[in-house]
Amino acid sequence: MLVLLLQNVNKLGNKNEIKNVSDGYAKNFLFPKKLAIKATPELIKKAEKQKVLEEKKQEEVQKLLIEQAKKIEGKRFIIKVKTGEEGQLFEAISAIKIAEKMNQNGFDIDQKQIILKEPIKKIGDHKVSVKLGTDLQSTVIVVIDKEDK
Repeated sequence: MLVLLLQNVNKLGNKNEIKNVSDGYAKNFLFPKKLAIKATPELIKKAEKQKVLEEKKQEEVQKLLIEQAKKIEGKRFIIKVKTGEEGQLFEAISAIKIAEKMNQNGFDIDQKQIILKEPIKKIGDHKVSVKLGTDLQSTVIVVIDKEDK
């Protein structure tokens, strides 16, 4: 039986895909849970149009991400921090702080996009990766500097 998926179904397919499944699977699982409906010729045409629109939208999003990656690559972000007499930091610099600094400089970055193995605990230049898409990353320089007293 051909069905149109209304939601992503694990190990079967994604929303708006047409799938061929057994009658029992459709009637006993997919239909009662409102995960799919029977695919009619009209629904198949509509789903194909929707798929084309979503692909175009994904291409636009990817272009924007590539642009952002080019703008952000190699940028320096200076974070001033309080230090002790011997230069030790009073606080570790986490992804949250880095994302805040980047946002202050006009880049829309979420803390989850900052890739840090561990918080930065030393003064100086640090290379930090920023994940912008599933397979798109940029590297920025985070400069940790002493706060002027």
